[in-house]
Amino acid sequence: MRFPRFAIIFLFVMFASVVLQAQKDSFPLPVVPSTIKTPEARANYLALHYWDLYEFSDNGLIGNKDVSEQGFSNFISIMPYVTQREAAFEALVARMNTNPKMTPYFVALAEKYLSEPLSPVYNEDLYLLMLEKVVASKGLSELDKGEYKFDLKMAKKNRLGTRAANFTYLCRNGMRGELWDVCGGEYVLLLFGDPDCNVCMDAKEQLAASAIIKDMVDDKRLTVLSVCVEGKTKVWEKSSAPDGWIDACDEKMVIYDKQLYEIKGLPVIYILDSECKVVMKNVQPHQVLRFFSEKK
Repeated sequence: MRFPRFAIIFLFVMFASVVLQAQKDSFPLPVVPSTIKTPEARANYLALHYWDLYEFSDNGLIGNKDVSEQGFSNFISIMPYVTQREAAFEALVARMNTNPKMTPYFVALAEKYLSEPLSPVYNEDLYLLMLEKVVASKGLSELDKGEYKFDLKMAKKNRLGTRAANFTYLCRNGMRGELWDVCGGEYVLLLFGDPDCNVCMDAKEQLAASAIIKDMVDDKRLTVLSVCVEGKTKVWEKSSAPDGWIDACDEKMVIYDKQLYEIKGLPVIYILDSECKVVMKNVQPHQVLRFFSEKK
């Protein structure tokens, strides 16, 4: 039995529509060949070919949480089992660059999932790897790379396990000090904020109300250094801080001007060890309290 030509065309169009609809409903995963046996080899194959079936030309997938965002999240979740991570991210970036609108979208997803401490797949190293591959790619002009180069530069500052950048602070009584000089106890809780910032004040109040924080400060195990990054403002001069805290300001706004720390919004909270090395960064008050409750 021979089908009319229009019927064949109709069936082809219907099949193509089903495939496209399937992609819009769920992420199209590649099939790992059955000949690849070991878990490591299978994980590497999946990572290297993960984006093969994703339609980067379809702008309708930008912002699609069920397909694009969930797909990216799952891609990150397999990275602990992948040894060819650099090649996997190179493959992703190469595909991203085929559509100018996809690159900023996926970089934003990387920031959300990899550089936010509240993310379940938070991974500073993978975020840097993503930015490095974007900056090194040949698919973007130098002008387009400008923003990503800046993001990469800032993301490299004060990484976990490295010594936090030193700076000078001013207290209300005129005393000056340096960050590195307050390290020596077990921990330093470093808060960047502004008394004019309601969220900053809420964070300080949460931490000040903690018996754990108070006890560790009283026992000289913890130094709390709160710094107004907006300079010697009138609001800061009139504000107060809990007993035992160093409540200071960045008089000349060096932290901002020299870009010593990545400050996307206030407050910014770091936990440092006795050598001023970064233990946690960009954390929320509840994460701080949980960390110190485990150290008490």
